[in-house]
Amino acid sequence: MNTAENSTGTSPVPPHGARALVHVYRLGRRYSLGRNKQYTYVYRRGKSFPGYRMVLIYLKARELKVGFSVSSKVGNAVTRNRLRRRMKEDFRMLRPRLAPGKYIFVARTAAASSDAAAMGREMFALLRKANLFLPTGGDA
Repeated sequence: MNTAENSTGTSPVPPHGARALVHVYRLGRRYSLGRNKQYTYVYRRGKSFPGYRMVLIYLKARELKVGFSVSSKVGNAVTRNRLRRRMKEDFRMLRPRLAPGKYIFVARTAAASSDAAAMGREMFALLRKANLFLPTGGDA
């Protein structure tokens, strides 16, 4: 018997529709930069803001899209995926306060040995340096 079809009420799977509530705050595909073509477009036309652990590349646009890039020079697959998840989480928390546009965050090799708090502070500093916070956001 499938656990989702369990009618006794002891199923670990939440009732229909409840699972969607778990992911209300995720970044989602809607904000994803998507294809290589779009990354190339932003790399060529965007403005770069370098930092010690990451580089921000920004291009003004109507809607907010973001991409994350971690080179194989940074570390093994586990390290790269961890950095990507950290950057996504930091961006997700800042997203409501940001101006629309296309953002790419490129992790540098120093990011591999950095902690999550330092990465978050650097992302905030780069966005502030680029003046990308909305005026009503009150960026500390």
